[in-house]
Amino acid sequence: MIDNDLYGGFMISKNVYRGVPVRYSFREESSIPQLNGWNLLSERDDDEYIQNPNNFMIINAQSLSEIAPQLLEFFEAPYGTDLFWLYEKGVHIGYYDLKTEREVTVEEILSAKE
Repeated sequence: MIDNDLYGGFMISKNVYRGVPVRYSFREESSIPQLNGWNLLSERDDDEYIQNPNNFMIINAQSLSEIAPQLLEFFEAPYGTDLFWLYEKGVHIGYYDLKTEREVTVEEILSAKE
């Protein structure tokens, strides 16, 4: 069982909640203390979709662990983390760091500087 109080809320697109694979995750400092700064977008979320706040929801860590448990592996990554999720034949295989413009491991994500 995950202690939701240790994590705070995650902002995700409703497409991610409905099971569309995560394509993009980023962490920014939140002005709302209950949010941890993590945002997840799906592979279907285009600019028009993203512009509508009704297309997003906040979930807890337990719910996230059922949808995208990989994120909890690098939850402690610094603010400014900006990742593209890589897939091969529909299977998640890793991450591409949009700041350094290269594939990265979880260890590299966690050791990155802000």
